[in-house]
Amino acid sequence: MNVISRHAGAGPCRWSLGAAAGAWLICAGLAGTASAADSGSIAGKVTFGGAIPAAQKIQLAADPKCAAMYKEGLQRQAVAVKDGGLGDALVYVKSGVTGSYPAPTDPVVIDQEGCMYHPDMITLMVGQPLTIRNNDDTLHNIHPHPTLNKEFNVGEPRKGMEVTKVFDRAEVMIPTSCEVHPWMRAFISVFANPFYAVTADDGTFEIKGLPDGDYEVEAVHGVLKTVSGKVSVKNGKATKLDLAYPGS
Repeated sequence: MNVISRHAGAGPCRWSLGAAAGAWLICAGLAGTASAADSGSIAGKVTFGGAIPAAQKIQLAADPKCAAMYKEGLQRQAVAVKDGGLGDALVYVKSGVTGSYPAPTDPVVIDQEGCMYHPDMITLMVGQPLTIRNNDDTLHNIHPHPTLNKEFNVGEPRKGMEVTKVFDRAEVMIPTSCEVHPWMRAFISVFANPFYAVTADDGTFEIKGLPDGDYEVEAVHGVLKTVSGKVSVKNGKATKLDLAYPGS
């Protein structure tokens, strides 16, 4: 039985098709804007203390090409926990940031591969390109449902097709779906600054390049409620902040 965790990344400062992409953008997004005074960081771990929900069995019969990829079936573990840490949680500085930050010109890439979105927790800045790519030999579409940004619904019927979109407003956790394959779900979060990350498999995260200041930090998860905490960054040093989901 194949099990797909919602978290596909491996660490907070490595480019991959997984959730680590958001943290990589932090490093890239600071180019040309950081100074010696903007060298503080917030690092910690998001934990989950409740009972882990059972994995969801995905029905693939609607698309024989998808079913053929998973001979033994497919399950999704929506709440992925390793060593008490919650993977694939979005952590961002909710308040306290001042100034303006130019968006990176390099695109964030979301792949439709194995009849799943990779990553399924997408993070980027306002004005940064989002490239949507189909790596499967079957029809996919991507349909974000924003509140503040312009809605789009793009179909990609052939392998190798890609399209690029740009969001012009900050908006957190935009639900995103594929009408062809209803089990394909993702969240897109768009920020006005580069101070965000997505937790690794073990719940760890790091947000770099912060000026000294007082900040509110929030963790958001696709199926759990939000948790938040306050922290002060001083003298450009690393500051620890752990956030805990108590569970049900």
